[in-house]
Amino acid sequence: MGLKEKRILWKQYSKMADLPIIARRKFFNNCFDGALTSAGIVSGFFVLFLINPTFITTSIILITGFATALAIGVSGLWGAFLSEDAERKKKFKI
Repeated sequence: MGLKEKRILWKQYSKMADLPIIARRKFFNNCFDGALTSAGIVSGFFVLFLINPTFITTSIILITGFATALAIGVSGLWGAFLSEDAERKKKFKI
């Protein structure tokens, strides 16, 4: 199966599953979660900076930021999958 056929199938599956609506809803929910998490990280680093300014380095901040972004991404995708799977099962059960 070529790339063109796969793209056509993906569009058909996307339309059947209302994927754009689901993706948009989950994207904005996860953006809000990410904003709150980022605010918590910045607040925590600020408190650490007030306690000991030499402890905080750029690499610590960047590594923490990337690790947090990865964790939020995995959590958001997994949560979206589980909730949408449950909704679909409920829809077809009734």
